[in-house]
Amino acid sequence: MKNLRENRFLQQTIVRRIGEWSDAPALTIEAPGARDYLAGFMRAVVQTLSPSSVRGFFRELDANDPVLSRLGWALLFVIPVFATLAVLVPAGAAAVNPWIKPIKFSMSFSTFASTVSLLLLVLRIPKWQLTLARRAIAASVALEILSLAAQAWRSAYHISGQSLFDTCLAHTTNSMVMVNTAIVCWILALFCANRVHTDRIDWPMVSAVRYSIVIFLAGNAIGGYMLARGSHTVGLADGGPGLPFVNWSVIGGDLRIAHFIAIHAIQIVPLFAYVLSQMSPILPVKYRRMAAGALALAVSFAVGATFVQAAMGRPLIPWLR
Repeated sequence: MKNLRENRFLQQTIVRRIGEWSDAPALTIEAPGARDYLAGFMRAVVQTLSPSSVRGFFRELDANDPVLSRLGWALLFVIPVFATLAVLVPAGAAAVNPWIKPIKFSMSFSTFASTVSLLLLVLRIPKWQLTLARRAIAASVALEILSLAAQAWRSAYHISGQSLFDTCLAHTTNSMVMVNTAIVCWILALFCANRVHTDRIDWPMVSAVRYSIVIFLAGNAIGGYMLARGSHTVGLADGGPGLPFVNWSVIGGDLRIAHFIAIHAIQIVPLFAYVLSQMSPILPVKYRRMAAGALALAVSFAVGATFVQAAMGRPLIPWLR
């Protein structure tokens, strides 16, 4: 009897404990708020731009694509050479030092080479196409920088006149721009056809790349418009007072501003989408796509607004008149 009572007491205790466990209130998990997402975004920005992350990025890029990675580094290393020439070679009466243009283009092409390298790495294409695209971009960028350097040299030494050499330089620059544009159009077509490695890139990033390339091509169209009209300043001749280094006109409209914003959208919008993917807590896929689209619309508006402003002959900062 004693054993029976002990067993019955044990059974009652177990039943009571089970009842307590089953009746325990469920843990409430509070959903992240706007402040949590903002804090997560800022942490992701800091982490993405940290020296260790940047070193890891370039190390991985060099391992996967040595051609375009080393092209980007070569363009950065040539900038001090152009800067030295800007100091040592007299510019004469020129309002703008002719070596500023190759410096700016070297910086821009360096980021372009790294960006296109990343885009090519996530595409599902045959190896021969990948190799051909890399070499074509490397050759076209190198030829364009050499052409710009030769034009700067002739301008610094006041070699005037439209010689056969000048014509060849101009045609070389224009041809290389067309090569790069054709490759970027091909990349856009592949992204629109979803020819991507889904294990390397998510769909919000795919959308961001599509948007950014469309804006980039609009920037190239603005560049073509400047070439067709023979100048970038509206309302007066090129070479007037401008902002430091970029030399954007402060007394008239300057089409280069819209061109600059548009061509760098190919870095701005995908980088934003990447930061969103690194957040903790992370936004759902739907909202990340919407955020990338919203930024693309904002960049497009900036391009359109600065283009219209320049076309009307107004400077970016009117009070500098």
